[in-house]
Amino acid sequence: MAKYTPEFIERVAEANNIVDLISQQTQLRPTGGGLMGRCPFPDHKEKTPSFSVSEAKQVYHCFGCHKSGNIFSFLRDFQGMSFPEAVEFLADRASISLPQTSADSHEIDKVAQRKKLLLTANKWALHFFREQLKRQPAEHPVKSYIQKRGLNSEIIETFQIGYAPPEWDGLVQFLNSKGISMEIAEEARLVKARSQGKTGHFDIFRDRLIFPILNNQGDPVAFGGRIIETGEPKYLNSPETPVFVKGKILYGLYQTARYIRAEDNVLIVEGYMDLISLYQMGIRNVVATMGTALTADHGRFLKRLTKNVVVLFDGDAAGQEAAERSLPLLLGCEIFPKGLLLPDNQDPDDFVKASGAEELTRRVKQAPDLFSLNLSQWMKAYRGEASEKIQLIDRLKTLFRVISDRRLQDLYLQESAQKLGVALPWLRQALGTENMAKNTQSHQPNKPLFVSESSRGEDDLAKKVNLAEPEYRLKGAPAAELLLLSLVLKSRANLHLIESENALDYVTHESVKKLLVKSLDVYRQNPEKFDRLISQLMTSVDEPRFLFHDDPLLRENNKEHHGGETRSELMNEVLEENKNEGRLIFDEETEQKLLKDTFRRIRENSLRDQLKKLALELKMNPTPEKMQLMMSLQKDLSSLNRKEI
Repeated sequence: MAKYTPEFIERVAEANNIVDLISQQTQLRPTGGGLMGRCPFPDHKEKTPSFSVSEAKQVYHCFGCHKSGNIFSFLRDFQGMSFPEAVEFLADRASISLPQTSADSHEIDKVAQRKKLLLTANKWALHFFREQLKRQPAEHPVKSYIQKRGLNSEIIETFQIGYAPPEWDGLVQFLNSKGISMEIAEEARLVKARSQGKTGHFDIFRDRLIFPILNNQGDPVAFGGRIIETGEPKYLNSPETPVFVKGKILYGLYQTARYIRAEDNVLIVEGYMDLISLYQMGIRNVVATMGTALTADHGRFLKRLTKNVVVLFDGDAAGQEAAERSLPLLLGCEIFPKGLLLPDNQDPDDFVKASGAEELTRRVKQAPDLFSLNLSQWMKAYRGEASEKIQLIDRLKTLFRVISDRRLQDLYLQESAQKLGVALPWLRQALGTENMAKNTQSHQPNKPLFVSESSRGEDDLAKKVNLAEPEYRLKGAPAAELLLLSLVLKSRANLHLIESENALDYVTHESVKKLLVKSLDVYRQNPEKFDRLISQLMTSVDEPRFLFHDDPLLRENNKEHHGGETRSELMNEVLEENKNEGRLIFDEETEQKLLKDTFRRIRENSLRDQLKKLALELKMNPTPEKMQLMMSLQKDLSSLNRKEI
């Protein structure tokens, strides 16, 4: 796993424009000092635009759902990319070469270039398949099949479904016309060389409905083809290539990642049509495996989006076997898996068409833990005999080995003991969970017992760029200090005012103070970089939304953390004027007044804190000096309260 320096990450960020990226998902219009549009996130439905994008600061913020972030967090939350994937995607987008530290950098460059050529061939193939589908007349068998399966035009467009014509060399000729070598096309598994001494190549996919398989960046890496009428195999899938590894790709994730994160839950199905059918029926937090079992890489990719997984299995014997195989893998990835066996040997596509999306949603909500589902299946003919108990314990031992969360392990132990009809201490001993607990304690809490090298590399990178442990913790900071910080980050003029007022001397929260100091340092060293500072801070704070002055915490009527006073009258006036806007809008003069008022309250809070501490000291050890200081502080506080805002 590559590691990128902060300097390289900053270079990549500066070479991209967040406006270009977000404009692909929602229409943005100029307004005031930035751009506004409807929120693109699927869990926020709105009629009035409240999603703000600042080109100068390279950040976005929704005044309705309060989602905020920079270009990296948008790719993470909307497209499901990991941080390294986002860096690489943006670097490629800006034609920036990735840094090479290996002595074999020349070979690495050759491999990277080869992969680019394969992706280019796949992109042209995707274009060819899509155009072929559009050109077919309404009475063509492929159009009849699409109608029969109930696929509408939106689904065809969203999943970029195409058609491979029956000709033997239609794609061959097209790729040749685009300058794609047959060597690359063959390596991409799009064409095949003719055998028995014949020259030339022929298409691998012919007379099939084509389902493109996209990676997290939206590039086509492989294809699946479904026969239209009769023939074998029913589904023909691309074999693995340098850009396509089945165990690392989940079909549909590029289209559904935003819904998975919004729902904080994902449904796993098997096959293209199962996913597409659910998606079309409004169930969009779903991914599909492609003729292969779930892998540890699949689990890790999903864990980036959610730890709540429901696996939908066909109700036949193969589905039950799949449920059994999936459990240890998902538990080992620290995911909370639930499982649902569909009735009457139905697959998800059959079920949702026969019973409807609401019924499937109801069953999904009631789905049991996958552990409980498997245990129930194993115990269908259970009579409680000693030999049966031993056989079940041998099965359970494999599962308990991969559960790193001791709390979950204890709950599963209790459930198993109750269902098997054995004493809990005896079951612990039989499974050897005491030794497992010792081994678990030797690892970091909530870490899998078995971690691959690739996942370690990603964890290391996350720490390197402050994704795992935020450098600044703003949760619990006084609301006035958070408002001061957000107003300072809003403009250079506000920064100047706070500096002239010596506001830092009165800020009490450690992280707020550090961020204000950092703001001043960045401005003094390079004023041009100050505008983008808020974008860089997004991955360094625990609550990025607090960097925006409209956050609900800064607007509510509750008492302040310090001092006990309610929100300022000026803030109330601003809120009343803008109550129908969904966001705070005020002119420069009002903003300056609000900033001074906020600072006055911070100073007042500081004086009250000093008075409280001094009062306690006077009780323990009264001295004339302390009495004099008490009177001076009280005088300052009274003077401050008499000042006009």
